[in-house]
Amino acid sequence: MIDLRGFRGWAELTNQPFLRLLRQGQVSSRAFTRWLVQEQYLYEAMLGLQTSLLRRAPQLHRLIKANALLVTVEELDWLAHLDLPKAPVHPSRQGYLDFLRALEQAPYAVGTVAHWARHRAFFDAWSSLRSRDPEEDLGGLADEITQHWMAPEAQALIHDFGSLALEVSEQLSPTEVNQIVGRVFELEQSAWEMALEFALDDKSGEERGS
Repeated sequence: MIDLRGFRGWAELTNQPFLRLLRQGQVSSRAFTRWLVQEQYLYEAMLGLQTSLLRRAPQLHRLIKANALLVTVEELDWLAHLDLPKAPVHPSRQGYLDFLRALEQAPYAVGTVAHWARHRAFFDAWSSLRSRDPEEDLGGLADEITQHWMAPEAQALIHDFGSLALEVSEQLSPTEVNQIVGRVFELEQSAWEMALEFALDDKSGEERGS
């Protein structure tokens, strides 16, 4: 199994100010919703990448790829159920969407490693919320999302992604793997900075209004 902890930038990626603020109850529902809107755009682009990977996958990979596609469809259904407001794509999110769409044309091994790295990095960062006091309440939607994204089924699927990534990484040089994971880390960091921007903007607005 490839271990993301061995890559430069992993520690910083899993120590996000936005998630610390969320754990402290300092992220407003409005800021959290703004972030979820941008996540919805990401899942739409992920759907395209996963469709491309499934179409090109060797037979033994297809079931895992199909399960990934099904989970993304379920995620989008769930996000649609939240009735999120309409908002334009944030500039930093647009860069991530462009990256995912480019992966649809990239070699299968490159797309598979990047797909795994994104899910593993996101899971590792979000897992930091587990360090909070079990009695601490993040709030209805945040707690619901934490339970949703941290479910055992989600963890099992990410493990399967890692197995595929390890297998296909043999087709790539160590430099190529480092470049792919490094780019995913950059985009994930940019995404968390966007979320922090939403939280701090809302916090500043509240302070000006008080």
